[in-house]
Amino acid sequence: MVISVLVLYMLVVIGIGYYMKSKIYNNTDYLAAGGKLGVWVGGATLAATQMSAGTAIGTVGFHYQVGYNFAWIWLGIWASWVIMSLYIAPKMKAFFNSHKALTIPDLLGTRYESNSLRVISVIILMVCFGMTIVAELVGGSYLLNVVFNVPETAGVLIIASVFILYTVMGGLFAIAYTDLLQMIIFTVGFAIAVPFAVSNAGGFTALNTALSNIDPGLVSNGMPTSTLLAVGISFFIMMIGYPIIAIRFYSLKDNKTIRRAVGLAFIFQAIIAISVAVLGVSARVIFPGLATPDLASPTIAMQLLPPVLGGLLLAAILAAIQSTVSAILLMLSSGISHDIINKVMKKELTEQQQLKITRIAVLVMGIIPIPFALNPVPLIQQIWINAAALIGSSFAVSILLGLCWKRATAPGAITSMVGGIGIASIWLAIGNPFGIDAVYISIPVSLCGMLFVSLLTKPVSNEALSPFFKDVEVTKSKETIAN
Repeated sequence: MVISVLVLYMLVVIGIGYYMKSKIYNNTDYLAAGGKLGVWVGGATLAATQMSAGTAIGTVGFHYQVGYNFAWIWLGIWASWVIMSLYIAPKMKAFFNSHKALTIPDLLGTRYESNSLRVISVIILMVCFGMTIVAELVGGSYLLNVVFNVPETAGVLIIASVFILYTVMGGLFAIAYTDLLQMIIFTVGFAIAVPFAVSNAGGFTALNTALSNIDPGLVSNGMPTSTLLAVGISFFIMMIGYPIIAIRFYSLKDNKTIRRAVGLAFIFQAIIAISVAVLGVSARVIFPGLATPDLASPTIAMQLLPPVLGGLLLAAILAAIQSTVSAILLMLSSGISHDIINKVMKKELTEQQQLKITRIAVLVMGIIPIPFALNPVPLIQQIWINAAALIGSSFAVSILLGLCWKRATAPGAITSMVGGIGIASIWLAIGNPFGIDAVYISIPVSLCGMLFVSLLTKPVSNEALSPFFKDVEVTKSKETIAN
């Protein structure tokens, strides 16, 4: 029965990809769903893109390891949603309407009049999000290994094949509509599992008593406050400049739809946040001897739940993995086809040629991470935490100040991005010296680099500012691109 549920789920998402292929006529349809998504599909795709194996497997594993208090990181994530919906999303949607922008490098390259910044952005995206694809593939292989005893190599190949197939066929239309299905499965699957887990642990009172007996920190401060705050800040900063979320705003119908979609995403995430916390601590009591905390979710599905519900929970985990990876693939491929080939190399291509190149890029970017996923990796959520620090350190300041501060310049943005990710990488590589998290060092470096270098360099033209600031008058007829 479990096998039937999972196979049915995979066939449905592939079918959606095949059906949506008929709705795609150009790159705008493929990469931004024509900018026409409504509240329900938009809210689902926003929530699904942010939640992944890092949530379905990694976050449950972290709760298994440190207890309840890891849930506080959601406050940082939700605070960033508010900032994005109020300040970033309206300007991005206006930019899409006026310039048919399709990517974050597109936004940065236009705002700062710099093709160099386009290239730097694409490279950073490929490195940072390549890490997260590896984490997602490993999460999927865990799932198939626990359920079907499938070797990890075969599991990686199966998971990769499914999301590559429906993304290549249907682009963002396929991703968005499968995200609606996936978020319903994710939310229902995890919510239904909670009463079974709590009941098997003896009820909430017995559960908390058992946790206290194992380690009192599991019901209070299992993760030190300073570490928890640093993780929360990392996710907050990452989400402000989170490219796979930001480009979703291009695809939503209008600003009213964006605000309602963000509200719907909150509801999905609140249900899941509570569910994963309870399931994680319940697994610690019921299955105290797991080889790795990342096995908590699939173990609950297989050993605790009835077959149909277990299959639903496993499908929810698979849904989380595929929704995020497909979004990442689309973002990376668009950086190659739209920004590098079209904007930087200035290749004259027809709509169909651009679409073909984008699909080929999806295929290639889906294959590249596979060999890396076949080697042992740290806890899945730890990979996401490190990636959050790198992504936030490179994009948050350049995007936020670029949309809010007219004086921000290309040299300032390049200094901010390269300096931020450089310092974060070094700090993470040497193990967060003195117990100070990377974001406490990298974000000030990124911010100072932007402010000081921008003030010392020539402002960008009004043509570059006009798509983002309503009070800027255009005085020239042609935009100058500085490399």
